[in-house]
Amino acid sequence: MAPCVRFLHCAGFRFDSPAWEGLEGWTAQRNQDLWQTFESILSLCRSEKVDFLFLAGDLFEQEYVRKETVERVARSLAKLDRTKIFIAPGERDPLVSTSAYRLSVWPSNVHIFLGGLSSVKIPDQNATVHGAGWTAYRQEGSLLDGFQATRDGSLQFMLLHAEVDSVKNSEGYIPILSEQIEASGLDYLALGHKELWSGIQKAGETYWADCGSPEARSFRESGPRGVLLGEIDKESAQFEFREFEQRRYFEKTLCLQSDMEGLVAKLLSETCSQERQKDLFRILLSGPFPEVKAIAQTLQKLLTETFRFVEVIPLEGRQTQFTPDVVATSVVMAKNGDEYPTLAQVFVDKIQERLRVAEGTDNYEHWVLVQKIGLAALGQGRKDDED
Repeated sequence: MAPCVRFLHCAGFRFDSPAWEGLEGWTAQRNQDLWQTFESILSLCRSEKVDFLFLAGDLFEQEYVRKETVERVARSLAKLDRTKIFIAPGERDPLVSTSAYRLSVWPSNVHIFLGGLSSVKIPDQNATVHGAGWTAYRQEGSLLDGFQATRDGSLQFMLLHAEVDSVKNSEGYIPILSEQIEASGLDYLALGHKELWSGIQKAGETYWADCGSPEARSFRESGPRGVLLGEIDKESAQFEFREFEQRRYFEKTLCLQSDMEGLVAKLLSETCSQERQKDLFRILLSGPFPEVKAIAQTLQKLLTETFRFVEVIPLEGRQTQFTPDVVATSVVMAKNGDEYPTLAQVFVDKIQERLRVAEGTDNYEHWVLVQKIGLAALGQGRKDDED
């Protein structure tokens, strides 16, 4: 009979990603928050005597990752000498030739899954952990198609950077299907791809979940942030979602009024002292432009006295930090004098259409990353598929 196994499941840290929405000065604090959350999760592994730690993708941001960051993560994981750690590289940190995972020597308690499904047997826990890692920036097929675990009485786990859906989405991402999970024979499937916690799901006899990312990165992201702590054997399963986020994002819209003190009083009445010192706020000020622009600057100074992280923006002039840089050369001249847009400009125009449609949805940051990768490819000849 298989013994009980305790595991912790998380994903989406994206170390070294610059994508923190808000004022420029917030980035350093949010990076520090992310490390604090990571260390707290590792402490939970120790205190809860976790057998397996599942990191289901996007541990790093491949576009920006630094060698010292990878080495710091590896050193931290090495301290979990009683926990076996499994990593499935994902969309943002695939195992390409320049992969972050090639920048450090990983400790013996860490197993990184390569492309294609493979398995690791752990006799001490009478368990098998299956997994697959992305080896390119675009995943072309369902990672679970045709898989069925061996029915040998042992506990069967799998971790994948994937999402569950019934149809291929607009980005070309091919999801795994609920019926594939049901037919897999797994006891637990740890997924990573979505930004938000999915809740505990079940397909047939298989439990599955996506923990989402442990820290929100923009004002569009709401909902609980954390990790899943599980305990499972062949007869029963228990799960607990633990919240870990250091700060939350709040966005509020206020109508311009002559009583500036009234605006401040309204905001103070809607927040508590702890929130004002801990969380991140964006105040959208609506009213006639440009009058509202001048008042927004005054309000910013007043609120800074009571809010640790606050940004006041005139609603009519609202901009997002993810707006792309202007491409310097927007046209090329043909011999006959006709002007044609450059390839880079065509690409930016198309991406802007996608960003406008995706505004306020989970897909927004996906298109931001597509834009960065595309511009890098146009400028440096980068390939999306690497061995």
